Amino acid sequence: MTKMTTKLRPPTKRAQQKWLDAPNTNPIARRMRAAEFKLGDLGSTGGVGLRAVYLCGPPGIGKTHQIIAQEQAWRDQGINPIRVRPSNVRDLIDHFAEADGLRPIVMEEADIIFRSKPMFEVLKQATDPLTPDHLYRIVVIEKEKVQVPVNLNVPIIVSTNMDLTSDDGWDKDLLPDRDALFNRSWPVVFPDDPIALWQWSIYLALTTFLTMEVMLRHPNGGPPIPQENPLAVQAQAIEWFTENLNRLAVISPRTLKFIAQCMGRAHRKDMPEAIMQDELEGLLLPERSDPVVIPRNENWAGLLRFLPKQSPPARLLRAA
Repeated sequence: MTKMTTKLRPPTKRAQQKWLDAPNTNPIARRMRAAEFKLGDLGSTGGVGLRAVYLCGPPGIGKTHQIIAQEQAWRDQGINPIRVRPSNVRDLIDHFAEADGLRPIVMEEADIIFRSKPMFEVLKQATDPLTPDHLYRIVVIEKEKVQVPVNLNVPIIVSTNMDLTSDDGWDKDLLPDRDALFNRSWPVVFPDDPIALWQWSIYLALTTFLTMEVMLRHPNGGPPIPQENPLAVQAQAIEWFTENLNRLAVISPRTLKFIAQCMGRAHRKDMPEAIMQDELEGLLLPERSDPVVIPRNENWAGLLRFLPKQSPPARLLRAA
């Protein structure tokens, strides 16, 4: 792995301020704040604030972290949400029955809901305050068919990588229903903008220890051993991420974290150099057909060292 020769010097005040201002200027950061606010609006029971929040955008940018934070807020209130991935309308109704009007339902990577008319109809009824809160289905009890009510009035979170506001991928017959559904709660859409995604990823690396921790193989086969990446390795991961911006299959904080993990393991002789190169190559595609101007590399080591951090390293969070 090529050694970084940049001296560790304090970044300019202008450079520091630029990155500290990123939460106010970056489109992904602004959408994250919107997601946090709307998730909080769900309340603890259906019909309080919003009935549903939809998050959509590229993978690996932090949608799941927002959802986990809301799930924890519910647990702190003694409410245990249900996390599911229904594959058909029967599954979906079963999950509402399990929720029993008391437990929020979280559905991640739930694209199928928006491609299945029966599932979509259930979601429409569940989120429309003007329709009945119960759906009746037929079940057999002691050989008798009876109608059993299923309470649909619970807070719902749906996340997907699908752009819910684009007509691509939608059944044209569902578009009018889609528009009616989202008029009740407009999706939080994270833009698939390479520069915005790059900036958001770098911002997190500079301020939240994203690239610091590296997990090493346990010599005796036990749990992985957490170690810290030196600033030079973290800076090199950011440089590689930046230089390959037009070839990365996915531009996200998760990708940058993976790059730092590979480089950190190679640095500590826990991964052969050739395997590290193969892992990094696996992140790349042919250059984009609409390439963007590669951002200028900065004094990443200095920014990593001198910018204030917003959260402790992951290992400290696990220990808490």
